[in-house]
Amino acid sequence: MTAGFLLFLAIFTLAFWVLIFLSAFALPYALTVYMIDKFRSKKNTVQEEA
Repeated sequence: MTAGFLLFLAIFTLAFWVLIFLSAFALPYALTVYMIDKFRSKKNTVQEEA
């Protein structure tokens, strides 16, 4: 009984911190890299057309 509850608590705590990490660091980083890549590719295509 106690071991199961401690296991649940450990898994819940780890999942909570993974969620915090993803929402605070990984997702903004991925969005920033995506936007920079989009702007660079758009800039390159405009320069090639001119």
